[in-house]
Amino acid sequence: MEDRLYWNEAVQGLSEEGLRRLESERLLAQLQYTLPRSPFYQRKLKEAGVELGDIKGIEDLPRLPFTYKDELRRSQEISPPLGEHACVSMEEVVRIYSTSGTTGRPSFIGLTRNDVAVWNEISAQVYWTAGLRMTDRIVLGLPGGFFVASAIPGGFETIGAAVIPAGGSTDRVISAFQNLKAECLFGTPSYAIYLEEYLLSKGIDPRSLGIKRIYVGGEPGGGVPHIRRRIEEAFGADLLEQMGNGDMAPAIFSECQYKTGMHFCAQGYVAMEIINPDTGESLPLKKGTKGELVYSSLQRECIPLFRFRTRDLVEVTETNCPCGRSSVAIRCIGRTDDMIIVQAVNVFPSAVRDVVASFRPRTNGEMLIVLDEPGPQVKPPVRIQVEYGPEAGDLSQLKQELEQHIREKLIFRADVELVPAGTLPRSEYKASLVRKPK
Repeated sequence: MEDRLYWNEAVQGLSEEGLRRLESERLLAQLQYTLPRSPFYQRKLKEAGVELGDIKGIEDLPRLPFTYKDELRRSQEISPPLGEHACVSMEEVVRIYSTSGTTGRPSFIGLTRNDVAVWNEISAQVYWTAGLRMTDRIVLGLPGGFFVASAIPGGFETIGAAVIPAGGSTDRVISAFQNLKAECLFGTPSYAIYLEEYLLSKGIDPRSLGIKRIYVGGEPGGGVPHIRRRIEEAFGADLLEQMGNGDMAPAIFSECQYKTGMHFCAQGYVAMEIINPDTGESLPLKKGTKGELVYSSLQRECIPLFRFRTRDLVEVTETNCPCGRSSVAIRCIGRTDDMIIVQAVNVFPSAVRDVVASFRPRTNGEMLIVLDEPGPQVKPPVRIQVEYGPEAGDLSQLKQELEQHIREKLIFRADVELVPAGTLPRSEYKASLVRKPK
């Protein structure tokens, strides 16, 4: 059992033809379930001129209209609390999550008992890929109020791992490793960096905790080489990145031990597409493809979604991983709603952070884009605060080199302001890389 490739070999191990057949069956069943119950999707399909009979299988998925986050928010304003797209009564709902309101009004996601079981199964498929096993003890470094901190651990328990909730108190996290001999940490890249700095401030060697694996997600960063290297070297641990979506499932992708990218792990429960974000065209899932992730539910009771636009921009990094998994592997580039535009050049804050982190130890990797206007259109030069590191050397030379590298790699003009370590705000959850005017 411990050595098998997949958590659910019956589904994840299917041939391409077998998986398409299963996805077709489940897509049709999901549509047949949803349309009689959802005024929201009845209206959307009618407006798009699509009838149920037009969808014969998964290959017809692109015929369905896209679903947008703003539509779901409006749906919940019209028919609170869960919206016209909800397909069950409140009596059938056993859990309700609120997704982040950082990009708009918060929206609510209801789950039935079966929806919770499906999410747990998907998370088990994801974290089995990441190497979690029933003999492991995993410490939750995030407070339980955060979505992923309460939504994902059911998958850990499904595998059989011992879950240790310690988030909200960094001292409790440290104690869990020191006293319970836990091997794994679950958090965001920002939290791992925060924990490293907290330990060092207390005179504790991060490696003394004995962490073997660090599972990170919730924000880009785990896949950035310089950030990964910093965390792995600090703790002497293996870092593996995961990715999900609050509206679809908390975990959907994960790296394997080869770290060629994050494998799609939600087979049978979620259908995944990559599209051109400007034209909406479905793109081939081949190495090098870049585009926006789009998800469709295949087994969802409370809030099924079809062709949901995530705003997550990704690149396909592998389709033939040495691990033997046949699923596509990706890397997250950034989010379209985080992007700024500088003289027609699309700039992702995570890409700026990658350049800054590449200068370690002359910098410590911490940076903040400071905008004088709300964006997305921004006039150059773009002000960027960067914390200098322990081996900064001549600061004027460092500033010049940073600005030059940003210009060469990201094709925009920056005004770098070097500040002492500890100047920029830290986060135990997600790092804010952009500050906009209020």
